[in-house]
Amino acid sequence: MFLATLLLAANPVAKVPPPVTTAPRPITCSDDCISPVEAVTYASYLAPKAGIAGTFRMEVKAVGEQKGIYYLNSETDYRDRNCLTIAMPAAVMAELAEGEGLAAAEKRFKGRTIMVRGVAQRVKIAFFDDSGKPTDKYYYQVQIRIGQAAQLGPRVRQRGGFTYDGPASAQP
Repeated sequence: MFLATLLLAANPVAKVPPPVTTAPRPITCSDDCISPVEAVTYASYLAPKAGIAGTFRMEVKAVGEQKGIYYLNSETDYRDRNCLTIAMPAAVMAELAEGEGLAAAEKRFKGRTIMVRGVAQRVKIAFFDDSGKPTDKYYYQVQIRIGQAAQLGPRVRQRGGFTYDGPASAQP
């Protein structure tokens, strides 16, 4: 007992520092980003069991919205077989576009080069008839579904590389 008291007196209890919260890593890539055509090729090859994870770079050529989900497309026609689509809920788009609605999303992203972390997977898109029932017609689309603004890093191409152009809340 005496020895335990002596040890405690010699070694006072250390205070534990508060937990460290880390900011998300900035999204960067040199030449090792996956292009839309590579993503579509790999995801199609691995489907339906898997997708390809990585950092993807693409120019946004079209923006769309349906039932509260926003889409950034690498091709003007989202049904193009080489189109890579980034899908996200309206809340994430509002945070990234710093505004709500399709017009804000188009203003923010159309014509810009973006980088995104995620998994590209082939998704079956069914056609529906006028009564809302699925038909036997469908096509496949390769999508990266994101749930957090930190997964997408919008960039503006400038001479000598890329400069951050995202919302102030997410700047590295």
